[in-house]
Amino acid sequence: MTTLYRKYRPKTFADVVGQTHIVTTLTNALTSDKVGQAYLFTGPRGTGKTTLARIFAKAINCLDRKKSEPCGKCAHCVQMEEGRSLDIIEIDAASHTGVDNIRELRETIALPPTLGKRKIYIIDEVHMLSIGAFNALLKTLEEPPSHVMFILATTALHKVPDTIVSRCQRFDLGRFPVASIIEKLERIAKEEKISIEPGALNQIALASEGGMRDAESLLTQIYSLEVKKITEDIVIDVLGTAKHETYAELFRDIQSGHLLDALTHVRKLGDEGRDFRVLVTGFMHFLRDLLLFTATTEVPSLLRSTLTKEQVDTFTALSKEIQSLDVVKLLEILVAAQKESSQAVIPELPLEIALVRMIDTLGTKSASSPTPPAPKSPVAIEKKTPVAPKTTPVAEAEFIEASQTAKEVPKISPAPVIKETPITQEAAMIPEVIDDAVSLTLAQFSENWTQIQRVAKDLNASLTLALSTAIPKSVEKNVVTIGVKYPFHKERLMDKANQLTLLEAFDRILGLKLGLKIELEEEGAKTEEVPASENPLISQALNLLGGTMTT
Repeated sequence: MTTLYRKYRPKTFADVVGQTHIVTTLTNALTSDKVGQAYLFTGPRGTGKTTLARIFAKAINCLDRKKSEPCGKCAHCVQMEEGRSLDIIEIDAASHTGVDNIRELRETIALPPTLGKRKIYIIDEVHMLSIGAFNALLKTLEEPPSHVMFILATTALHKVPDTIVSRCQRFDLGRFPVASIIEKLERIAKEEKISIEPGALNQIALASEGGMRDAESLLTQIYSLEVKKITEDIVIDVLGTAKHETYAELFRDIQSGHLLDALTHVRKLGDEGRDFRVLVTGFMHFLRDLLLFTATTEVPSLLRSTLTKEQVDTFTALSKEIQSLDVVKLLEILVAAQKESSQAVIPELPLEIALVRMIDTLGTKSASSPTPPAPKSPVAIEKKTPVAPKTTPVAEAEFIEASQTAKEVPKISPAPVIKETPITQEAAMIPEVIDDAVSLTLAQFSENWTQIQRVAKDLNASLTLALSTAIPKSVEKNVVTIGVKYPFHKERLMDKANQLTLLEAFDRILGLKLGLKIELEEEGAKTEEVPASENPLISQALNLLGGTMTT
């Protein structure tokens, strides 16, 4: 059985689907008889590079060409179709990579064509040539004989030396639109008398990712099942993808914040044998179409021929509930998941992680999840005012009526002016005004010490080293004493700017104006000289920078 993509490969420019700008340029060159001596076709697989090269070569040597189209009946066209033309030599660079192969080519270049006007060399996947082979080809490309022409094709332009590219007329072939692929598949199905549903054609076109040859190969694979009618469900089972309705349900779970439902949905698809890389790609197409709907109040013209009425209604409804920027954020998450899918040990994990990030990005809360308790203050503070409960959380106090707040919650004045005291080895800067309406304990402060350190480091990254050995020692009358292990850490934390940073961190986490003292622990107070390799400052610096010390 001949594969469909070979049977229905275009034989003339009129048969070519898409690539209009390239076809126009080539046909104009043929019509005006201004054909160059070196061409380079680039683009993804299955976009028609080799096909265009063959049609172009056949038209150049056609003995009875009609303007720009080969006649298909002359001796040269017949030989070309049968693959026995001596004037058109196709070379697969993947299997002829060496410099010796190019040298052999150069030896035959001087021979004139046998039947046509030119001897044409089509070198496919030219990027596979070695450096030596490229160097051997370079001179021939620069000054070829008048009867010789080169047509190079590659899927990896970045691997072709600039010296080769600059000597060719370059044409970039793009991926085929879904509508163009569906149009050709419909034509093939009609010719082959294949009964196939529109939804099945759409699934094949999406799975081909813009490659016409891939789409035709998939149709061949599914057609070989010899079923009476190819339905969308059959295509989904073969490709491992999912229906449009499945993606819509998954999106609704994300939008409503139903994480458990979304993860269950994914697990169910996995149990059905779906390919998660294909699922991620299909979901990306779904969101991309949704993005077009968010940009207009009408059905986007690009999608009119590919969507059913039910799908249009779904997209229209969903587009009213989400902004374009939010769709873009979801697509960015899926792009990252797609990159991770090929290396994931657990196939479904990248998609599951993506779902969690999507729900977090939209800021939705699961309606099926239990209502979380009211947020609590980072520290439970005992109030001196007897009217209020002993452990009234700060978050709850914010919702007390204004009349009660004045009586029950001590009013904290704006940030007080801090009066400095001389910095000594024993005491650090303490604010003149300290909150005395609450009583803070060492245990309460210690519970929040990690968060305080994090905020302080965010405010001033240079405190990272100094805080590495700092620990809370005591809290007396809301004056916190911090102990450090080394003298240089103490000097760092006693700096005026760093004092203010720590006090700001206290206020942000605890909501209190506290005092501060820095003390040196006894074991760190020793001043005897130690070797440089044992100096804590040097050792920490080496650890941070990943260096070593030599003597």
